[in-house]
Amino acid sequence: MLIKLLRWFSGYLLVEIKGYSPERFINLCSNNNILIWKLKKISTGYEFYISVKGFKKLRPIVKKTRTRPFIIKRFGFPFLMNRGKKRKFFLIGIFLCVIILYSLSLFIWDISIEGEYTNTKEVILEYLDSQGVYSGVLKRNVNCQTIEEKLRKQYVDIGWVSAEIRGTRLLLKITETNILDIKEKKEEPHHIIATKDGIITSIVTRKGTPKVKIGSIVKKGDIIVSGIIEIIRDNTEIINKEVVPSDADVRMKTVYNYNDSLPLDYIKKDYTLKTKKGYAISIFNRKIILYKPLKRYNKYDIIVNDNNIKLGENFYLPVIFHVTEYREYLEDNSIYSEEEAKKIVQDKLDLFISKLTDKGVVVIENNVKIAIKKDTCIASGKIIVEESAIKEQAIDDSEWRITETDELSGDDN
Repeated sequence: MLIKLLRWFSGYLLVEIKGYSPERFINLCSNNNILIWKLKKISTGYEFYISVKGFKKLRPIVKKTRTRPFIIKRFGFPFLMNRGKKRKFFLIGIFLCVIILYSLSLFIWDISIEGEYTNTKEVILEYLDSQGVYSGVLKRNVNCQTIEEKLRKQYVDIGWVSAEIRGTRLLLKITETNILDIKEKKEEPHHIIATKDGIITSIVTRKGTPKVKIGSIVKKGDIIVSGIIEIIRDNTEIINKEVVPSDADVRMKTVYNYNDSLPLDYIKKDYTLKTKKGYAISIFNRKIILYKPLKRYNKYDIIVNDNNIKLGENFYLPVIFHVTEYREYLEDNSIYSEEEAKKIVQDKLDLFISKLTDKGVVVIENNVKIAIKKDTCIASGKIIVEESAIKEQAIDDSEWRITETDELSGDDN
């Protein structure tokens, strides 16, 4: 077995010998210590195996015996390498590509945020970056459980968050809630005060001293539920005061003054079919401009399209291809029709009311009127709502501490 292995590494040949005296050729090989094996007689002469080194010594013997050796087949490592020379750069390229892809797979190259959240994606990414989680960080340095805990602690409006690594992506799924955990509520003593003028429509006090009742008219800053509890004797004498974190559900009728306007005259953009494109590529967060139009239009909009290069769904690479499109437009003085203007203003009003209802505000009356006055569409009026327009206010020591007087004070002579 060892001999076969050595022959393979040094290389050997299958040779056919033809000519005037092949038998003499074989004898001279033996006399000159040239090893041949598996000698076999065939119709045209003899066939045998010989090492590459031995084959190079055959020239004088071939000349003397007037024979001709023909190489039938080549075996061994040297010939394998020769066959691979033409493709070695291709094979090296494949090998390097595999090494590079494996190295890139050890990092996070994309952070994806899904779900509903008040804070912008940029704000969340900036916070993650301050915590050492960013595009290009080693995956082994990313602890998903720690990320979940830090996000819940940093943003109290996040009710649930899930962090998961898929390929080279860090996938965050966020669900927000408006209900704060009871454990996270402030326990410092405080009042509950009104944040705007209104009429109390309901009040349920769990802790503290209510200062209003249903139907009470309150002003902004008035105390609705006091965090001071008075301890009174039978004779109505106040003997002490205690402070508590007041807690209550309060609803009140309030008014929003709504005003909006839209000029009927406006500048309309008429887009032409002319466009120009610029190209850039980002590699490892370094942007390289490939092409940028030297001359742009007088009036144009910019549309940016960023494409992350990825292999499959979750194997993102640190390469982003940027396409910037410049679309030419011409400005044209135009006028809204009354119907168009009223619809635009009405849509803005509907959006305003929708945002209120999303915050738990109940609209009781909408008295906003829309009219055309002097080339302007005007929306003006009051929106009467029911909401919880309250906030907490810290209690000052002077509000509740009782200064004890010394009844025996004075000169005792």
